[in-house]
Amino acid sequence: MEELIFEMPSMYGDHHVLKVREALTEIEGIKEIYASSAWKQLMISYDPKLVNPAEIEKVLTEAGYPPNEDEAPFLMHMTSTKRDPQWELHGVRVTQTNPADLK
Repeated sequence: MEELIFEMPSMYGDHHVLKVREALTEIEGIKEIYASSAWKQLMISYDPKLVNPAEIEKVLTEAGYPPNEDEAPFLMHMTSTKRDPQWELHGVRVTQTNPADLK
């Protein structure tokens, strides 16, 4: 088993997590999926004999969630131990709907 970690700036809501998981569960060779909309991160455990990272990235991109593209929204700030959305500092939380979710 091997592991991949993707930064997923476009995965900022739970409905995005569901779409990403749905797309990935169709791929033979993926064993575990951890997707976090709070941290905008995707961790995958996979069998390299059955699938490769390029195929996984292609499926994610086709689903409307290209990994490692663009920058994380400004609400995401790295700390030495974890990511911290710090929503309470901004007073409001504004999101945009991913066009892939409207299809």
